[in-house]
Amino acid sequence: MSTLKETISNFSYLIETILDETICQADFIDLTQQQFYYLQVIVKMKNPTLTEFAKEINLTKPTVTVLVDKLVNKGYIKRIKSDKDRRSIHLHIDEKGGKITALREIAYDKIAEKIKIRLNDTETAILSELLKKLAIIIPV
Repeated sequence: MSTLKETISNFSYLIETILDETICQADFIDLTQQQFYYLQVIVKMKNPTLTEFAKEINLTKPTVTVLVDKLVNKGYIKRIKSDKDRRSIHLHIDEKGGKITALREIAYDKIAEKIKIRLNDTETAILSELLKKLAIIIPV
């Protein structure tokens, strides 16, 4: 019998594999998994400043500037000066980056389908409730 740690690792690997396959099939091969994560954080934060983004991902502002430059050059995000404080720059998802968000939803649909194939309706409902319970206690 596998341990909880092994089960989590296997399930995490399944999710990462499906996300990677979905991105690769959509011609986003130039995007690393880490960059994909950064895009999702920017989406979640709703146009953060560089400073807010750096704090959220626990990196220094100079490090974040380098990674943001890469995402800007690849066309996934853009920098926009704040209307309130022209010294402040906000990160916005560009059109290409917005497509990534849609792909993530497609990947989640694929994962849900794989789960539904293996579990009956009752088991699926139980898993859903358990995941909701865990989402509350595990900080994002």
